[in-house]
Amino acid sequence: MNTSVALITGASSGIGSDIATVLAEQKYNLILVARRESRLKSLSESLINKHGIQCHFIPCDLANTHDLDSLMDNAFSWAEKNKLVLNTLVNNAGNGYWGEFHAQPIENNQLTINLNITVPTQLCHQFIQKRLDQDSSSWILNVSSLSAILPAPRFAVYSGSKGYLRNFSEVLSYELRNSKISVTCSCPGGVLTEFMDHSGQTVKRNTGMMTSRDVAEQMVHAMFKGITLHVPGTFNKLARLTRVFPSSIRSLIVAQSMNVSVE
Repeated sequence: MNTSVALITGASSGIGSDIATVLAEQKYNLILVARRESRLKSLSESLINKHGIQCHFIPCDLANTHDLDSLMDNAFSWAEKNKLVLNTLVNNAGNGYWGEFHAQPIENNQLTINLNITVPTQLCHQFIQKRLDQDSSSWILNVSSLSAILPAPRFAVYSGSKGYLRNFSEVLSYELRNSKISVTCSCPGGVLTEFMDHSGQTVKRNTGMMTSRDVAEQMVHAMFKGITLHVPGTFNKLARLTRVFPSSIRSLIVAQSMNVSVE
């Protein structure tokens, strides 16, 4: 029996839900975290019935300091009680708001910073504190964005926060290079999920956007291969080549590309 457990934030839909499904298919036990309890309950029951795993869900508003502070202790306690090992952390929860920076309410920007920076930083710290001295392997997957490599106009705070997550993950991977904890940062481009609606974007044309299932499969593969910086999709890998351009030209290219796809 597989005793491994993965904690996945933002697990109620999109990439998070599909990562949970991919791991369940590999007989991973799961702890699902998100705000929407009904969705977590439905997904948990489905994965238990289909794959015979143990699955626990924790309704949690990660932007709430009290919920965040108690999450990791609750997760490790559940795993230990059920004689399982919480050895995988997937920081998938996050958000962003589409539009020019000055037009965004400051509350929106602060929420993006909290969810995209503070939450994964704190959860990584707590997870590493628990797992660093263990003899068995552990994995961290931080879900960033292609905008961490190619910052997107009208996504200033989102791009900046995902850039932090990318740099943080790369340094963390180096610092933990002699441990049994592997750190992967995945930077997907456009993905057809509810995030588009929540961010205020409307898809005009699907210009190579991936499905969340395809992205989830590639992310999980990269995590277990120990790849530090991962970009899903051939088109997105090619897009990284524009990093050699001056920032003004690069921003123009990214802006025009976004304008073709979304509004």
